[in-house]
Amino acid sequence: MTILLAAGSLVAGLLFLVKGADLFVGAAEGLALRLGWSPAVIGAVVVGFGTSLPELVTSAVAALDGQPDLAIGNAAGSNVANLLLILGVAALVAPLRGTGPGPGRDIAIAAGSGLLLVALAASGELGLIDGLVLLAVLIAAVVWQVASARGGPLEVAVEVAGGPLVVRIIVGLGGVVVGARLLVWGATEIAFELGVPTIVIGSVLVAVGTSLPELATAIASARRGQTELLIGNLIGSNAFNALGVVAVAALVGVARDDILLVDGAAMSVVAAAGAVTAVLGAMLWRRPRLGRVGGAVLVALYVASVPLLLAVS
Repeated sequence: MTILLAAGSLVAGLLFLVKGADLFVGAAEGLALRLGWSPAVIGAVVVGFGTSLPELVTSAVAALDGQPDLAIGNAAGSNVANLLLILGVAALVAPLRGTGPGPGRDIAIAAGSGLLLVALAASGELGLIDGLVLLAVLIAAVVWQVASARGGPLEVAVEVAGGPLVVRIIVGLGGVVVGARLLVWGATEIAFELGVPTIVIGSVLVAVGTSLPELATAIASARRGQTELLIGNLIGSNAFNALGVVAVAALVGVARDDILLVDGAAMSVVAAAGAVTAVLGAMLWRRPRLGRVGGAVLVALYVASVPLLLAVS
């Protein structure tokens, strides 16, 4: 009975997360468009960061509950899923044919973020200083991205933020928070009942679940031929996961007098996420294109990574 309740909680949590994130991202994207931001910046900052809200809240709740493997696995596992599973599925739906220059700056930020997280996590724990460093780099990256956007006057932002938009943002955030709580409890109970390592649940099941907003956005962008927006979304999401999500989880752990421990299995996921971001980033640097064969290879690599994770857990 417990495992049935846990499965129901997990499914309900995913539904709340996806719908809440969808409401929030739609409102935020509308605001950015009204302000005249470029598609690349909207993809990397607004959509990329917005679709990472499920990872952010889920990892924070996991850290609050004393589940470091779930917190780390969710963030790093989502990055692997973004660039192998989701990018691969998007290319299978519609080959990606970017017409503009490669998102070099966004890729540099994401790859650098992943490598920074690997360096910090190599000590076996993430504490106050680590969290603050990651947060500071995230703020610098956001400022850099937004400064490059063609923004409108402040009065426009105030006008757009009125009425239904605020309601959608509040309801969306509320759905994400409720969904994260249900998801973490369900995932933890399933791991306990089945004897599956928490890192596996976090980096595969929860990571894919919290990446559903990215998947939906990626498929929609692929069908519309919006390659730059699609890649910007996934790259921006990876940067936010490596910096913001892990930073918040680490700081939440410190707040409850519990350093966020990174064991061998969790470090493997973190290292894999950093390597995937760096390698695929280099491939897409100047030529943001990916055909169906390449997409199939990425999906196959993701499927192959799951048993490898089980082996090191």
